[in-house]
Amino acid sequence: MEFRFNFSCDLEEKDGTNSTNTCSVEEKTEKLEDFQELFSSKLDNKILSQFHQSSYKFCNVDISCYKCEDIEQWIVENNSAEESVVKSAAASHSDLLPAVYEGGLTVWECGCDLAEFISGEGIDFRGKSVIELGCGAGLPGICAMKCGAEQVYFQDYNSEVISYFTIPNVQLNETTCQCRFFSGDWGEFQKYARNQPDMRFDYILTAETIYSSENYPKLHSLLETLLKVDGKIFLAAKSHYYGVGGGTRLFEDFITKEENFTYESVKVMEASDVINRQRLSNDD
Repeated sequence: MEFRFNFSCDLEEKDGTNSTNTCSVEEKTEKLEDFQELFSSKLDNKILSQFHQSSYKFCNVDISCYKCEDIEQWIVENNSAEESVVKSAAASHSDLLPAVYEGGLTVWECGCDLAEFISGEGIDFRGKSVIELGCGAGLPGICAMKCGAEQVYFQDYNSEVISYFTIPNVQLNETTCQCRFFSGDWGEFQKYARNQPDMRFDYILTAETIYSSENYPKLHSLLETLLKVDGKIFLAAKSHYYGVGGGTRLFEDFITKEENFTYESVKVMEASDVINRQRLSNDD
């Protein structure tokens, strides 16, 4: 099995908004979000019709996505749940509350980079099975859907992100693809998946998921479990994440020591602030 890394970072998102390469981080807590499968959005069509949409074009693939700002505002104003992680993050003015909220309501640069890459490389997704880990908006996974994948599964740490953001976006770009949705900690997901023979994938997509080196063992074990013997992984990330410490260099070192994957950097995007985005992939 082999990896390819290929993301560094641009400072502009595809919809033209500026972003920074740092994120604010709150102190880590011990309680992890429970693993679960989710089946439907928490938002009906009447509510969704009030939200603005962003349009993305990745090579020849057009994708629509609900504005994350509208989703967040609706949750803050209307979700009465005491344990809403989105409300907690909004109250803290933080992009990241480790082990509580992992930034899933932001369209991060590397997710756009990964979607652009897989739509432009001529990858034949027809009839293939795909999973996107740490999906958030789900742009790379939706790209795979629109490129003919037979199955695309989506996973994010937070159930709120899946229910309020990922599922509505997938429905907005609906195809005949079979989709399933999961949330929760990677360790619990791995325990579930290892006993499910159908949870093996031709392609694993993941972007902006290696910012915390503490999670590398969990991610590595999950990748081993989910990937078919002849499967490929495409990972997009920044070379370094200020404030949290991870990045492509540290992850390359980690997977080299584990000796279970080979990898190559397939594309590097230079950024004006010297933080680069890379894409990694694993090939035969």
